[in-house]
Amino acid sequence: MRINVTFRHLDQSDELRQYAENRLGKLKKYCDGPMDVNVVLTSEKFRQCAEVVISGDGIRAAAKEEQDDMKAAIDLVSDKIERQLKKYRDKQIKRRSQSSRIEKPDVRRNDFAEYEEDEIITVEKMISKPMIVDEAVDQLQILGRQFLPFRNAETNEINVVYWRNDGTLGLIEP
Repeated sequence: MRINVTFRHLDQSDELRQYAENRLGKLKKYCDGPMDVNVVLTSEKFRQCAEVVISGDGIRAAAKEEQDDMKAAIDLVSDKIERQLKKYRDKQIKRRSQSSRIEKPDVRRNDFAEYEEDEIITVEKMISKPMIVDEAVDQLQILGRQFLPFRNAETNEINVVYWRNDGTLGLIEP
């Protein structure tokens, strides 16, 4: 964690620099990777302003505080940044725990293992070539099947032609 302290309209003071570095150095516990902390201390008439920007390792947090006393401004801005980093860390922990709770399906698992050996399961791949409805009805009758999925040449959608229980033909359109 690198801490850069910049003074604007204010004389450089080792005491303020050390105070800011010590106060913001405590934030290291919220960050795993390398972080850049830029602190800008500004004095404007009677207002003392402390501005902090933290960036690195996917994190960007910023805060600004104005007080009559520079040390008070540094305290308040470090508290703000600490809340932001704590919130970010809690979100990360929550995301990690949620992703570990979700069971990922085993790709190599045999889906047919739950069926008994007496049952016969057939998997058939059908090519749905573009055709009009009349062609699909002819193919259904020629093949002698109960249903036939096909790509409708007019709408370019997948449709299904099937035999109904009363002996007539049905058409399913999405």
